This record gives sequence, C-alpha cells and structure tokens, in this order.
Amino acid sequence: MYSQQDLFFSTALAVYIAVGVVVAIVRWGHRCEPYSRNMDYYYPAWRTVVFCCLTNLMLLPFVYMPHDTDSNLALRIILMLASPYFCAMFMFTYFGRMLKRKSWIIPLIVLSVPFTVMTLLALAIAIEPGQQLVGRDARILGSISGTLAFIFLYAFGSALYMIGQARRRFSETNFSNPDDFPKDFARQAVYMAGWHVVITWSICFMKSNTLMGWGLFVLSGILVYFLIVDLQPHRALDANRLEAEASARKSAESSARISFETTEQEEEEALSPLRKDEILRIIRHAVEEDEAFLDSHLTLSSLARTCGVNRTYVSAVMNEYLGGFFSYVNRCRLEYATQYKADNPDAAVEEVATAAGFGSRQSFYNARKQLSA
Repeated sequence: MYSQQDLFFSTALAVYIAVGVVVAIVRWGHRCEPYSRNMDYYYPAWRTVVFCCLTNLMLLPFVYMPHDTDSNLALRIILMLASPYFCAMFMFTYFGRMLKRKSWIIPLIVLSVPFTVMTLLALAIAIEPGQQLVGRDARILGSISGTLAFIFLYAFGSALYMIGQARRRFSETNFSNPDDFPKDFARQAVYMAGWHVVITWSICFMKSNTLMGWGLFVLSGILVYFLIVDLQPHRALDANRLEAEASARKSAESSARISFETTEQEEEEALSPLRKDEILRIIRHAVEEDEAFLDSHLTLSSLARTCGVNRTYVSAVMNEYLGGFFSYVNRCRLEYATQYKADNPDAAVEEVATAAGFGSRQSFYNARKQLSA
C-alpha cells in the first residue's frame, strides 16, 4: 500500500518526467520561419535540450517504487549526477557552438562514460528486487557517486566561468553590436541552470518524500520557464542575411590578410602623429565612405583587417580621436538611421534598425540608450 506521502512523491516525479518529455517534443518540433532554415545558428543547443529532457524517461521506474530504500537511493544518485552534467552540457554546446569553441565539448565527452555507467548501475540496483545497498556496498557506491558529482559540479562551474569570460570579451571595446553575444539570455541561462543544480542537490539530501516532491514541482517549473525563454532566438542576424554577410566578411578578410600582418617590431613602435593621422583617415574611409558600419556584426578585428592596419593601432587611434570603437560605429549607424527614416517616413523601426546595421530593433534601442546616457 502506498501512503499519502508516497503518492504525492510519485505524482511529483511523474509530472517532472512528463514536463521534460513535453519540453523535448516542443523543442524538437519548433520550426518557426525564417529561423528554421538556420536552426543550428539560432538555437545552437536544440539537440542537446531534446536529449537531456528525454532522459527524464529513465526516471519512470522510480515512480512505481517510492517507498523502496534501494530505489530511493538510486534516484538520488541519478539526480545528483544528472543535474550538473546536463546543465554543463547545455552551456558548453550552446555557447561553445556560438563562439565556435569545439574544445568546450571535449570535457563532456570524457564525462559521458562515467555518467552513463553510474546511471545504468543505479537503474539496475533500483529495478532488481531486494535490499542490495547495505553496509560496505552502500558506502563504496556513495563514495564513487559523491566524487563524480563534484567532478560534474566542477565541469558546470567551468562552463559558467567560460561564459563569464565570453561576456567580458564581447564588450563595447571589441564589438559594435549589443546583440553580437546574447548577454541577457546568458545571464538567464546561468541563473536557471544554477537554481536547477542547487534545488536538485538540496532535494537529494532531504529525507522526506514530501519535500522531495515539492522540489520536483519546482524543477518542473524551471523547465517550463526555460522552454519559454529558449523558444525565441537570441541572435540578432536575419536568416536571409546570414550566408551573404558571412561570405562578404570572409572575402574582405582574405583580401586584406597580406597587408594586415605586421612584425613584432612594428607592434612595439610608438605611433607618430603623422601615422595616427594616416590610420584615422583609413578608418574613416572604411567606416563612413565604404559604410562598413552597415555590417551588423562588425568587430574591431574585422575592421582592422579591412583597413590593413594592426588591430592595436586601430584601437588606439579610435579611442583617442573617435571616442572608441563601439561609440564611433554606432554613432554612424544612428546618423544613417535618422537619414533613412527621413527618406522613408513609412518605414517601421525594425526596417530602419536593420538597414542601419543594428540587426534588430532592440539592438537599435540599446545602442541609442547607451550613447545618449
């Protein structure tokens, strides 16, 4: 006979499993135009989300054994390992692919082996009848699980650190568009993943099935909120311009690669006033006359390549004479947007923003707010 506490726990676990499956189905089937043509660009970790949420199905046997001691311990082991592992997997795949850091995936591949072994072992122990986890066996399994759990937690912490580093690199010093890196989504993802790990680990140490049940309901709510946030793309570039702009940047960089390379001696030399004036002229020509600012993903490095000048020199000149890379480029965009609106009074804000190189309406508003502050 199941007690009321057991029934509540089983219901909460069943809801958590069901929510995970629903999130996986929706994430897999979500194909809004025009983003469906570039799913891996707009949703870099959509396959990872589907896989992680579908693995909730492995918890199904525990729904029918809420009062079994071995089952209860095995469930706690799986949850303790799975939460930091899957959260780290999402962080590494989403932001690793966005930043083209394939090396970020290597730790997860290495950790997949012990995670799979421990999960299968825990499931086998839970399904096999009888009290198997007692005495020395229980202590050994607990030690191994605890060690792996902290290794996975370290991997998760490393993912958060790398994302923090990436957010700092995508600063106004090097990137011209506030939407080049989805800082808001990164912050939300970190909070959601962090709370998921904290709550999961908390319920793993709770002795009461009722408290575990409430914790599982909270985890279900986090999954629903994550789905709502993740369904919208967090990269600003229009899908129709993605391939064209990438090709244009590659062509520009290739044509300027020879003139871009400088010797170490040249990098260490102080810029003379005459050289500064020359670099300033080159920058203004590239940005204003050739309208490089219309590239919504223009970076300091790509501008330096286009100009054929060392990146450090370009940065120094822009900081001294033009107010910095971000300010200068976006002032040009705002002036272009003003003129575009005057020439096209019926144009919507989205059209004006895209035409001026902002990539999105929100990016336009953000830049205008930052420059007027």
